[in-house]
Amino acid sequence: MSVTEYITRLTVMSAKDLPKTDRLSKIDPYIVIQVNGQQFKTKVKDDNENPVWNELFYPRLHKAPGDGLLTGTLELNLYDEDTFSDSYVAKYHLDLSQLTPDKLNVPLTFNLEYVKDKYKSQGRHPTITIKMEGLVQSFHSLRAMFGAMPGFVTNDQTQAAYIPIQESNGLLYVGVEYEDNGALDFKVLVTRPNVPIFLDMLVLSGRQYTKVRRRLYKDGHPVAPGLTCFEELKLDDVPLNIDFNQLSLVVFDSQPLSSTNADLVVSAHGWRGALNFAQASKALHNVEVDNHKQEIYMSVDAGETMLLVDYDKDDADIKLAVLASPTTADKGYDLTIRGQNVNKMSELYVPPIPKLGGRIQVSRLYELDDLQYGTRFDDIEIHRYQLSNPRQYTIQGITRLMG
Repeated sequence: MSVTEYITRLTVMSAKDLPKTDRLSKIDPYIVIQVNGQQFKTKVKDDNENPVWNELFYPRLHKAPGDGLLTGTLELNLYDEDTFSDSYVAKYHLDLSQLTPDKLNVPLTFNLEYVKDKYKSQGRHPTITIKMEGLVQSFHSLRAMFGAMPGFVTNDQTQAAYIPIQESNGLLYVGVEYEDNGALDFKVLVTRPNVPIFLDMLVLSGRQYTKVRRRLYKDGHPVAPGLTCFEELKLDDVPLNIDFNQLSLVVFDSQPLSSTNADLVVSAHGWRGALNFAQASKALHNVEVDNHKQEIYMSVDAGETMLLVDYDKDDADIKLAVLASPTTADKGYDLTIRGQNVNKMSELYVPPIPKLGGRIQVSRLYELDDLQYGTRFDDIEIHRYQLSNPRQYTIQGITRLMG
């Protein structure tokens, strides 16, 4: 078995009680981190015996087969910046095999060891505090682990891996894309058009707010060699320290219940032509208005959904608000544009959020992104589906990112 490579989120938080290195001024400290041939450096904190950095780094760590312990040493080296030559002041070397799960995700404080005896006479006892969060398999380890799986696809240039959900017979893929900022993007891809399924992604623990970007490609979009998608769900910038067992994909069978277009909805409330917020507030009837947020709500399916026109910086955003109700619990909804590639977003709220001063409770919002100028209400479609046969998958179960 080969060594498995992981990425972690390392925060160099602070240091305390640092010594003076000359008579005229305080120390100008910075930290150099070395691990597995990688080197990182914090910023310099001028004249500061108790510096606070809170700087993030993303080193790659290794686990050996067998005992599953991390291998190698994390070296923390304290320097003082000088005009002509920086001074090496103190160090701490952490044996990574001691980094057990209980020491992840919590601040760890270590006593720094002076590298020269001359600093000891000051009677100071310097410490450094760091935090290491999450251990996520790197792209290279993920590629090695799934390399023999039928249908597995990678894009080495962008460091993205696409893992098929085996029982879907090539219909569904989960993508893991490694970002330069140390976070991960997750995608769910549908590889065939017009499939009667409805997809959702959600966080399972605690108070839930899940923002999912959704894209529809009417003619297909090439993702990687041999892989084309027609529908895409995306979670942006997921931090490494999340529990991927709590991040889920739910797949439903869907049956169309009703469809309408936004023009029928707004026309029923008296909308004619182009209206700004002040005009719409006066002209429309049987609507709910939030004057503070400049939002106008119009009923679509009574007790289930409302079309929301949100006036944002003189531009109207079109949204669909799904009300928290027993009648919406087993239904899916969609807001789309007829005959176009569509960028949109959905937000899931658990518990639901109050709107209109608490008069309604909203469990989900759908929003159309990047609406082209001149898009007509008549082109905007609202769909309603009956959902059944839910299948739930965790991101950890599909990707085994945490090993």
